[in-house]
Amino acid sequence: MKLLRFAYKEKDWELKEVNFQSVNLLVGKNASGKSKTIQSLNVVVAYLLQQKEISSSDGFNFFLYFEKGEEFISYRVKCVGGVILFEEIKVQKEGQDEILLQRNKESTTLHGMAINPPKNKLTPHVRRDTVSYPYIEAIMQWAEHVCGQRFNETDIWGDSHTDSYIQAHGKNLYTMIKTLPNDRIEYIKELANQLDYPLTDIRLFESKDIHKILFYEKGVNQVLLDSDLSKGMFRTLHLIIYLEYLIQQDCPSLLLIDDVCEGLDYNRSTQLGKYLFQRCEEQDIQLIASSNDSFLMDVVDTRYWNILFRQGSEVSSINYLTHPQLFDEFVYTGLSNFDLFSSDYIDRYLLNHE
Repeated sequence: MKLLRFAYKEKDWELKEVNFQSVNLLVGKNASGKSKTIQSLNVVVAYLLQQKEISSSDGFNFFLYFEKGEEFISYRVKCVGGVILFEEIKVQKEGQDEILLQRNKESTTLHGMAINPPKNKLTPHVRRDTVSYPYIEAIMQWAEHVCGQRFNETDIWGDSHTDSYIQAHGKNLYTMIKTLPNDRIEYIKELANQLDYPLTDIRLFESKDIHKILFYEKGVNQVLLDSDLSKGMFRTLHLIIYLEYLIQQDCPSLLLIDDVCEGLDYNRSTQLGKYLFQRCEEQDIQLIASSNDSFLMDVVDTRYWNILFRQGSEVSSINYLTHPQLFDEFVYTGLSNFDLFSSDYIDRYLLNHE
C-alpha cells in the first residue's frame, strides 16, 4: 500500500496537501518544512500506533490517501483539545466512493452500525478486525511498517540512542549484521567499495560480554571497530546495512530518511543517492527522503522532487504531479538539477503560466 497524498495541520503549522510517488526527494530552502514534513508523518504514525497518546492539549488535522491495488483509501481526522471531532474512512473502487467510517462530535457509524469509541481514541484503536474491517487493518498495517532514520544523527550507538522523531527499529550495526546471510554481507562489501570505502571483510566478534563488528580495509593493517570509522563512513555503512536489513525482514511500507547524504563528499553523496533510490524502486519500498545536498539533487531525477515553500506557518509543494509541464520544459534548458532549486526558474514559470 502506497501513500499518495498527505496533509497535516496543528496549532502553529500547516502542511498543505502534498503528493507522493514511489520514491520522493523533499528539497527546499532552510526552514522550508522538509524535516517538519517527515516529523509530521511520524507524529501521525505515532498517534495511530498509540505510541503518542492523545492528550487534552492536542489539536491536529491530518489526511492520508493510499493506493491499495485497484482501490484508494482516504482517512481524515480532526482533533481539538484531545477530542476527536471528525473521522472518516472512504474507499474508492471503480469510480465509486463508499464511506465506511463517519464520525462527528455526536455520533460514529462504522459500516452503517453505530459505535461509541472513547472521545480521545481513534476508531482503529478500538476496532481492529482483519475480516470485518479490512481497511482499518490495512491502515494500521501500513503504520506498523513505517520506519526510517535521521542520516546526520546516526551514531555508533544505533538509532535507538538517537534523539530522533522518526520511527526506528532500535537496531545497532551489530544486531543488524548478525541477521544478514553471507551473500548480503558480500553485497554490502561490494557497495562499500563502489562508494570508495575499500572494505575487504566484515566480521562479527563475540565473547561473553563483548559484541563487536570488525571492519577490514585494504591497505590498513589495523582492524577497525565501528568507533574507528569516520562519521561519514559510519553513517553510509549504517544506511546501506539498515536498508538490506529491512529488505530481509518485512519490507517497510514507507522509509523516511531525513538529511540524507549530508556531510558526504561528491563521490559518496552521488553514489549513495543513486543506490538508495534505485534499491527502493527495485524492492518496491516507498521512499521519502529530504536533503539540500546539491550533489545528491543532481543525480535524483527532478520528477521525484517535492519542492517545499513556506509562507508564514503554511507549507506548500510543487512537484511533477502538480506541475508536469514545468519539469518537462526544464529538462530542455540544459541547466543542472540543482539550478531548478537555486535559480529563479520556478518563479518565472509560475508568473507566466498562473
